[in-house]
Parts: sequence; C-alpha cells; structure tokens
Amino acid sequence: MTKEQKVVPFAVLFVLLLSVAWSMIPFKFADVVNCKAPLFGATPTNSAPPTSFIDPVKDCLSKGKSRLSVSAVTAFVAVLAGAAVLSFKPISSSCAGGDHESCREWWLAAAMGDAGAGLGCQCECHAVDW
Repeated sequence: MTKEQKVVPFAVLFVLLLSVAWSMIPFKFADVVNCKAPLFGATPTNSAPPTSFIDPVKDCLSKGKSRLSVSAVTAFVAVLAGAAVLSFKPISSSCAGGDHESCREWWLAAAMGDAGAGLGCQCECHAVDW
C-alpha cells in the first residue's frame, strides 16, 4: 500500500466524524430560542418573546435543515476528494501488475524535475514504508 492509501481514508473518516459532530451540537436561533441538535429534530426548547417575529418551530427546523445540509455536503465532498486522491495517483501498469523489472521511468517525470517525482516508477506501491 502507498502512503496515500494509508492516510487518505483516515483523513476522510475524520472529516465525516466532524460532519456528524456538527449536526449533533445544539444551537441558538437569533440569540433568543434554544434549539436541539439538528440530527435529533432541531425542536425548540423555549419560546420566543411575544413581540418578536420568530416562530420557534419553523425557524429552528429551517436552521437545523441548513446545518444538516452543510454537514451532508461536507461529507460528500470529503468522500469525493478522498476517492479522487486515491484514484488519480499515477502508478505504472507494470508496477500494478507486480512486474517490477520492466517498470520504467515516465518521460514526463524527467521533464518536470522535482515536481515530477511522483510520476516516476511507483514500485513502492508494494512496499510498506511505515
């Protein structure tokens, strides 16, 4: 396994846990109404003053839906980014097939200098670096 294959799943899992935690935190709407966590229904725990235009049931639910949407989109983007990082890592076909003797340097790696170091022969894909 490459380093990316070891590290990226843990980073994605960390972001997923943060997303779930964000949706489990109670919040306050307009500094007046206390609302339960969005994941648990975002119901109000107190009422708004009678002179305000705040409807605690609708407003807590709307802000709770917004927070759930942010959590869901963040989790989705993290999973997509993790999949992209793992799938776009260039590994030569001979290395992936286990034929390390015929694994050759790609021409682009030499042209790019230090920036192209990752584009060379990726025969470390079968070695454990940790």
